Amino acid sequence: MSGFYWPNDMKQKENLLAWKALTITVETGNITQTAHLLDVDSAKVSRLVSGLEKELGFDLLVKDHRPFVPTERCRQILTMVQPLLDGFNRLDEFCAGTAQKRLIRISAPVEMMQQFYSEELMQYSRLNPSIQFSMLPEMTVKQLLDGDTDIALVNHSPANQSKIVARHVVSNSTPIFATPQYLLEHGVPRNPEDLIHHTGLLQVMPNTVPTMILYKDGVASKIIQWGNIYLSHDQFLIRNLVLNHQGITPDLYLGHIIKELREGRIVPVMKGWERQNWNMHILARKDQYIEDSEIRNFMNWFSQIENRNCVERIMEARKAIEEAKANGLIPECLMESQE
Repeated sequence: MSGFYWPNDMKQKENLLAWKALTITVETGNITQTAHLLDVDSAKVSRLVSGLEKELGFDLLVKDHRPFVPTERCRQILTMVQPLLDGFNRLDEFCAGTAQKRLIRISAPVEMMQQFYSEELMQYSRLNPSIQFSMLPEMTVKQLLDGDTDIALVNHSPANQSKIVARHVVSNSTPIFATPQYLLEHGVPRNPEDLIHHTGLLQVMPNTVPTMILYKDGVASKIIQWGNIYLSHDQFLIRNLVLNHQGITPDLYLGHIIKELREGRIVPVMKGWERQNWNMHILARKDQYIEDSEIRNFMNWFSQIENRNCVERIMEARKAIEEAKANGLIPECLMESQE
């Protein structure tokens, strides 16, 4: 190794970019996302990281792992490099003087913003110090077109996309949930027709209608006749009503109840029946998407990282259900309804 890789035979700007590329790739785990954030192509990111590895004489990333993870030696060297990078970033900010930061307004379902998206937005701001976010409640496509927000996150695919850009983020379905206590007191439904004897705890949002049809193996049920219905836009309120044994819901996002599933406090019923897929999309006005590189870069980054994070949450939730079964936390009479 020829020494610490801050060499004299490269331009300092390119050198600094190489270290930035490495640190961002370690944080995102994805070279494509790093390229979007640095506004370069993926091939250049790969060349920059490879150049560091060649000069240092050892691997910095575990190449056969996705997302990319740093090697132990990479972790060690980044603890030395990060203060230098932070210093250069502060110097850039100082030289920029009073240059305005870019504020991006983004609307989303409140509970998703609280539990998941806010952390991702903070991560993006750390990677892009010139970007700030204003977090807004979920809005309709009309409000987006009226300019009330720059970006909208919605759990459906807009019917009319002539004036917007809609990037698909992820799709996932949701089983039917209740507490063991509620089921022992009110009976265990086996099919949608049985729900006439139960209270439905349903979510209603600006862009969607309540869940009145379920699906099994791609086949739709008849319109559900609930014994009673409670409507709310708030996932956390629905979760609390379920935990207080007030009814059955098809509308709880798996990521919100991982702990409760693992502890057996909430259980799935009506095996095989699920609500219609959540189809998350990130939206922007078409003219703004075309003209504004900051909007494009963020939408590209977010759609990739939230897809990965959402898939991981769903896998963890489904694993939690199996752990609860294996640990005997679900009453045997309810286990039979899941066979």
